[in-house]
Amino acid sequence: MHLLFHMFWYSILSCLALQQSFLYTTKTAAAFATTWRPSFSINNRRHSSSSTSTPAAAAAAKATSNAASTNLGQDSAFASLRRQRGGGANNTGKNHPETILPEPCINLPVDQDDGNQEDKSCPKYGLLFMDQFCDYHGGYLASKARRVYGVATIHALSTYVCGYLSLSSRDQRNDPNDDQEEEEEEEETTSSHLKLKIPSPDEFEQWMEQIPFEVLAVICESDSGLDEAELIAEAMNVRFQNGYNVARRDKFQMNHVLSKAGLRTVKQKMCRTLEEAMDFARELGVRDTGDDDDDDDDEKDNDNGGHKTVDEVITENHWNGGFLGLASNTPTHVPKGGNYCVIKPKRGVASDDVFFCANINHVQEAFQKIQGTSVFGSISSEKNDEVLVQEFASGTEYAIDIVSKNGQHKVAALWRYDKRQANGAPFVYFATELVDSQTPEGELVCDYATKALDALGVKHGMTHSEFILDDDEEDKGIVRLVEVNCRQHNTNFAPLVMAAIGYNALDMLLDAYLGDLPNLPPETEHLRLAWDEIPERPITRACGAVVHLVCFQEGELVEIREEILNEIESLPSVYAMEIYDHFQIGNHIDKTINIRSDCGWVHLINDDQDQFKRDYDRIVELMPLMFVVKDS
Repeated sequence: MHLLFHMFWYSILSCLALQQSFLYTTKTAAAFATTWRPSFSINNRRHSSSSTSTPAAAAAAKATSNAASTNLGQDSAFASLRRQRGGGANNTGKNHPETILPEPCINLPVDQDDGNQEDKSCPKYGLLFMDQFCDYHGGYLASKARRVYGVATIHALSTYVCGYLSLSSRDQRNDPNDDQEEEEEEEETTSSHLKLKIPSPDEFEQWMEQIPFEVLAVICESDSGLDEAELIAEAMNVRFQNGYNVARRDKFQMNHVLSKAGLRTVKQKMCRTLEEAMDFARELGVRDTGDDDDDDDDEKDNDNGGHKTVDEVITENHWNGGFLGLASNTPTHVPKGGNYCVIKPKRGVASDDVFFCANINHVQEAFQKIQGTSVFGSISSEKNDEVLVQEFASGTEYAIDIVSKNGQHKVAALWRYDKRQANGAPFVYFATELVDSQTPEGELVCDYATKALDALGVKHGMTHSEFILDDDEEDKGIVRLVEVNCRQHNTNFAPLVMAAIGYNALDMLLDAYLGDLPNLPPETEHLRLAWDEIPERPITRACGAVVHLVCFQEGELVEIREEILNEIESLPSVYAMEIYDHFQIGNHIDKTINIRSDCGWVHLINDDQDQFKRDYDRIVELMPLMFVVKDS
């Protein structure tokens, strides 16, 4: 396919998807409010069943509410929220009493939201979006659901995120430098957060009575809200749900479930004491002590350990098996006489508190850093009393985006990571590259991924999961789990995938949920996918990659080298680029050590694979030259 075609699709999708950072967890409370409030207020109207619904819609809403109430028993998963929240109160501080009740924030389809609602029938169906952060993820889905499929959308915040925002707003209200107007604005912002919070079991029936249509599915954009999203979907008795299963978020239980299903997983153990952790690490072959810089094995390191080179990965069928980087995550230096292990909490996001340990001293340091910290996403002050110790799986790491409909899993995109040692960290993301699923390696990963979803009971929705394909000669072809995430791929992938493949996971998800509804708008048929026509596995028609810009400097930023950034932007394969806002003159910047500390991104697209690789290699060469920091 000619490159101009890919450029056209990239431009179209880029217009629909706002180019902004996906690292929402690092934003300030003010930035959160700025992101959400327009999404929830512009051209939106709030509705109750008494003011907007027809008698038939009201009856349907009541029936839905009654069906949902059957899932609110004392032993239900959703009832656990009552205990976690201390009886379901909006426990957010003295200045915000429990009288602030959640309200469903409803957006009508575009053609109905014209100010003349009395003459319009209420839509029969809708989707619930939780923690909608990005215009290019939840914003894109919600807008297209209304515009193309004619359904309504509801926007809500998880308890975890709402609590974070309320606490941050409270801190701002206590700022002695604020004037009365600023305090009132902050008070209003906090109240709006509380109204958008999903209901507790005590508030649930009243909340449901205000929704005059059937909610088909719950779509959660944040990692911290996934647990609650499953609970609310089950309580609402939505049509497309997977039930509640903590193993979809608990990394220990996730591996345990897959192992019981007959899939190969890493050896692992939850350890309550440091002694347990050290003993298990020794069982995995981690040595007691040693100099990590021992050069006795230089000869062994330099011969690449028998691993395939990048060129050898490309199959004789000329599939795109990947062209960028070293492919394998195997460290260039293997500890003498020992193995590595991984220490992490049972639940987390990105690479937070994930430690790569080469000896028992490292194990001790990692264990002590994790034990006693708060469990990610917990709304009940749960602590990490135990720490997860896992075998290190070496090999090539793949990520896979899958959309599932009634248990049928279709691969939307297969990615291969280029991770390297940099800035003292063992695995720093340099690129996430689209590859074909028809390679022998791709087939192995895709087969394992779909079996993993079956084992975890995932029948509906979008997932982004990661796996290791072992490239050791002894275990060649063995796939093992890194993690399954029941959410979208956290980058602005749609323009890139549209250009390289022709469709994307977001559009697939909407068709899976809404494509079989009756009386879809005929004028938007050309904007909808047809599920049965989407292939089980995609084929790339161009090379594509997200390049993660790595910062190699630390200190006060005194110069941004525009000539370096201009050279990167002018490369033939570069079609979009962003340096994050924090990287401004005078700010303190840090070296990149994980996916959440990079300094920006570049999208590469080219149907000339040689040019594609040359441009990527040049960007990697230029990364250390982008910034100048003040001498210490």
